[in-house]
Amino acid sequence: MKVAKFAFAALFTILNFAFSPQLNSAPPPKGEVVPPPHAKPVPKAPIIAPPAPQLEEGIPVGEFFALAFSPNGRYLAVSARWSARFGAHEQRTVNIVDGRTGKLVCYYLPNFFYEGIQVALAFSPDNRFLATGGLDSRVYLWDTREAKLLRILNFTAPPGPVETIAFSPDDNYLAIGGRDGHLRIYKRTGKDWSQLSLVFNRQIVKGELIEPTPRLPEKGILSPKERQQLAQILDTLRLKSPPFVKAVAFDPKGRWIAVAGTGEVIGEKEGILVLPFPPQQKSRYIAVLKGHAKDVTWKVKVGTELKPPVPWVNDIAVSRDGRYLASAGWDGTVRVWDMANFRQVRKLESPKTPLGRIATRIYNACAISTDSRYVAAGGFGNRVDVWELATGKLVTSLHTDNIVEATSFSPDGRMLVAAGWDGFVRTWQVGSWRPLWRYTHTFIEERDAFKPKPLK
Repeated sequence: MKVAKFAFAALFTILNFAFSPQLNSAPPPKGEVVPPPHAKPVPKAPIIAPPAPQLEEGIPVGEFFALAFSPNGRYLAVSARWSARFGAHEQRTVNIVDGRTGKLVCYYLPNFFYEGIQVALAFSPDNRFLATGGLDSRVYLWDTREAKLLRILNFTAPPGPVETIAFSPDDNYLAIGGRDGHLRIYKRTGKDWSQLSLVFNRQIVKGELIEPTPRLPEKGILSPKERQQLAQILDTLRLKSPPFVKAVAFDPKGRWIAVAGTGEVIGEKEGILVLPFPPQQKSRYIAVLKGHAKDVTWKVKVGTELKPPVPWVNDIAVSRDGRYLASAGWDGTVRVWDMANFRQVRKLESPKTPLGRIATRIYNACAISTDSRYVAAGGFGNRVDVWELATGKLVTSLHTDNIVEATSFSPDGRMLVAAGWDGFVRTWQVGSWRPLWRYTHTFIEERDAFKPKPLK
């Protein structure tokens, strides 16, 4: 699996380089150009961050998969997968950086240092707790004031990996979505999150199998743990429609909870489901938001037919007042919904999307600014697109060097943040869209350096 992953990364880098506009640029001059004596020298551009971290083979040394601001804006949690030289060893970390400067504060990691990447992060509304979850099929609950790990929710048997996490506005509920298509909601039963109970568990999406999983040989070099992990990966690969709950969002006013993902929505085929909050096990949907892939301007070739892209949703974001919900989809659009009447009010689509490369259309993440003025989204197009919510006008497209996995506005509304496969957390000033600071993880050999610190 390591070799396959390495080969895929190398192929992706080669293809990216092949399509880069730099190939068509003019060659640099052979000699240094000296300005005339009367001309003032042109100052060099300020160095905001070091060059993109690379292995010797030119493959990115790491990626960022998720980010979350603490509600007071002082801290930004970022999940990372970072390789040592030649990719022989990996660190899967949750980095805590200063939300204003981008400087590293500490790392929040349990003892499972080399376990799965944490792809879901969330701070509690009172800034006190941090929840992380990911491909190791666990959810870790931290008390950040004491830098103490309170509880581990273990899903190493089915349901498997975690995709999304969210705290309720009253800080009494925690919603978890995973790759088994289920939405699980836990209620806090004590003073902190060390004591909780499962109050809601329902399958939201289902997948379609392509073929049976091939049997693994009984004997070999794989350990029992590695064998189990490989079997889980093979189960995922044989799904034609992966049943992943990708995103969940609570209404800030506590009226509803929205959930979306990939695969077929049970009872509805497709759509974003809106449930009453707090939900009961047999609660009916308040609404089903349908619209992705309905009116797109392109189609996918399936066999000899041209069909609309799948209506899957990768991410949802809610405005601070609960009025609007944004959804980022596989159809290359971001939809904005008015949650007062559950109707679509905007279809946002970037004209900069290359028409001949289907994958570049997919949006992985979206965010709404705190004043509901802007909607931002990033994905396989190697950029973050920003639109005006009121008009649907594309304001800017902010360049990145690879796929964008996460994006967010800071709680004070002054900064837009994005992270992804290029190994950087990038920030821009909202309004001027001027680049601010950039952060990149450094592979650290000292295990003691990962001790968490209290976040005040």
